[in-house]
Amino acid sequence: MEKTDKDHLNFLKIFFNSMMRSLRFETIGQKAFNQANAHTLAAHNIKVWPGFDSRLIMKEGGVLLNIDVCFKVVRSDTALNYLKDLTAKASQRGVDPQDAV
Repeated sequence: MEKTDKDHLNFLKIFFNSMMRSLRFETIGQKAFNQANAHTLAAHNIKVWPGFDSRLIMKEGGVLLNIDVCFKVVRSDTALNYLKDLTAKASQRGVDPQDAV
């Protein structure tokens, strides 16, 4: 296979995706995240998933691999629990819960 052949690019994409799956990365959109290595910030009820965004680009001299580091922030609680918590805090301060939201 030539370095500038489109089949070479397709082979590298398939190979790279299989490596990513073996490392237990999950694809969300065009980015890949590793939920198993998530860091939990209990004080803020969030989890931070490490990940990366990769691109394979065909150039004149061959294939270019571009990798950017990215993170996904995921809330640990639901929106309903968050609103209930806000309502409880507002009522503790003596504020009308309808005005707090």
